[in-house]
Amino acid sequence: MPDRASIPHTARPWTSRLAGECAYPVDGCGEAMRCCCAPCGEARYCEPHRRAMRPGRPLPIEVLIAELRALGLCD
Repeated sequence: MPDRASIPHTARPWTSRLAGECAYPVDGCGEAMRCCCAPCGEARYCEPHRRAMRPGRPLPIEVLIAELRALGLCD
């Protein structure tokens, strides 16, 4: 699970996630789980989380945080 600094400002309970919002879980468990919820269009995850989920090529957490910060999605 990512540290709190990497949780996007858009994160909210997964039960409130809308179509076109990133499904990447950022914290919590069960009904308390929160997803990124950044815009992602037709994709399941936003671009940084899509890259992080790429099989065989994990994205270092520092790179993920930097990309989310560049998008204004985390502190």
